[in-house]
Amino acid sequence: MTRLIRWPGLVAFAVIVALVAGVWYIAVDYFIKFAVQSAGTKAVGARVELASADLSLFPLGLELSGLQVTNPKKPMRNAFVADRIRMNFHTGDLIRGKTVIEDMSVNGVGFDKPRETSGALPEKKPTAEEKAAEEQKSGSGFKLPSLSMESPREILEKENLATVEAAKTLQDDVASARQGFETRLENLPDKETFEKHRQRLKELRSGDKSGGLLGAAGKVKEVREVKEDIQADLAALRQAKKDLGQTRSDLQNRLADLKQAPTRDAARLAEKYSLSPKGIANASALVFGPKYAGWVETGLTWYQRLAPYAAGMARSGPEKEKRTRGEGVNVEFASGRSVPEYWIKTAKVSMAEGGMSGDIRDLSSDQAALGQPMKFAFSGSEAAESLKIQGRMDRTKPGSPEDVAEFEIQQYPLKGFSLLDRPDLSISMESARVKTATGDIRIAGKELAADIRAGLDSAGFAVSAEKADGFLAKALADALGDVSAFDLTARVRGSLQQPEIGLESGIDNALKAALKKTIDRQRAELETSLRQTISEQTKGQIQDVQGGFSGLDAIEQKLQQRLNVGTEVMPG
Repeated sequence: MTRLIRWPGLVAFAVIVALVAGVWYIAVDYFIKFAVQSAGTKAVGARVELASADLSLFPLGLELSGLQVTNPKKPMRNAFVADRIRMNFHTGDLIRGKTVIEDMSVNGVGFDKPRETSGALPEKKPTAEEKAAEEQKSGSGFKLPSLSMESPREILEKENLATVEAAKTLQDDVASARQGFETRLENLPDKETFEKHRQRLKELRSGDKSGGLLGAAGKVKEVREVKEDIQADLAALRQAKKDLGQTRSDLQNRLADLKQAPTRDAARLAEKYSLSPKGIANASALVFGPKYAGWVETGLTWYQRLAPYAAGMARSGPEKEKRTRGEGVNVEFASGRSVPEYWIKTAKVSMAEGGMSGDIRDLSSDQAALGQPMKFAFSGSEAAESLKIQGRMDRTKPGSPEDVAEFEIQQYPLKGFSLLDRPDLSISMESARVKTATGDIRIAGKELAADIRAGLDSAGFAVSAEKADGFLAKALADALGDVSAFDLTARVRGSLQQPEIGLESGIDNALKAALKKTIDRQRAELETSLRQTISEQTKGQIQDVQGGFSGLDAIEQKLQQRLNVGTEVMPG
């Protein structure tokens, strides 16, 4: 045996293997931690941090501790935290290059938690595509009416007036019409033309009468031809005068409409820069709109950021593999069920607060191959009497993706809930209780449809306004002070990039009644001031348009003079 085995070499080999295994065992946790932080940071766009990672071999598993995911828009807050994530791998599938997690547990989950240090990444200039996407998204925000009492001149400094545009257009059209008829007049018969007709007729009538019957017949024919020429010239002049009259009439109608344009501009701007009765008819948009719009925007941002990972990024079609000469091909024989590249069969999640827990099933990289959508279901009863949410992310048909979620809440308390925070007005719900709330959300491709219905009671509102006029804060405070129970309905429709948000609630009528008289008076005063200011600013332009009609009047006079001359020349 001693001759067959070289013991020094075997010992050296064992030492090398032990060293490699030791280094691997010590370093692998750091490599995993680095990989998780790097991939997470790239996916989220803000720092993702992990306290530790621990890989175990028997059984094969991984434990992650202290996960923190920064909110990209609020670098001093974590969008998501988890105390501990434990997962167990299927060894056989892992050997075949498939990451299959039999079961996973996620404990101590929390949302919107404060950070000790900023999680912002170094700033970089956005690409053209990112700028375009941000601009498109910004247009989809929930728009609030202005609560400021800006002066008419301040408003007009930043607004384009339809009156000015209409005046310029009409002035150009009047000038164009005048030029067109002047050109046309140059080609119409004039006084000299009719004098030639007169002279020709005179010659025919005073010519030699000794021509006999044939001569007389010839002259009659020539006279008839001259009369026809005169009639044709008169007809051309009458048609030009008729066309000019019609054109002038149309332009005059537009001038009359232009004189009313300041009134329309004033009404439009008053509607935009005041809380009109029409806007107060949906007062829910003022009170609840900003908070709800913020939820929608945040939810859609995270959905679009994480959905490709959660739903599996299914391929739209098979990719062709390039074979390298001299290399073999890995052939997978059909089995009872296809195994995706990664597949989390079951993940059990528990929240750090609120007593909510649930599970996620079949989170895979290829739902079409697996034949199963990702499903989730959560429930809790600590903060609320009952809270349930369930849904699915379905990519089993890659050409028709569909994500659905439904939720139900019973007896959920609210406290210190900020609804609106603006320099000119702030509204908060100091206390309230959600008696019941139900909702369903459906995203098919890029189209979104969501409906939420909620009933609240025991509500108490607080309204304050430091920079806005006191009448508005007082009216809102008085109106909301009488509201303790109400229903709220919210809906979202449209695309993921530009969702349309609608809100209605039982407080609409109460706020409308309380604010209508004050808002009507404020709006009427603003509209009157705007109309006067706009009229003053556009008076000169309207006068310039009126002055342009004098050129058309001069052409009409010339046409009439030529008609008078032609009528005199025309033989009876």
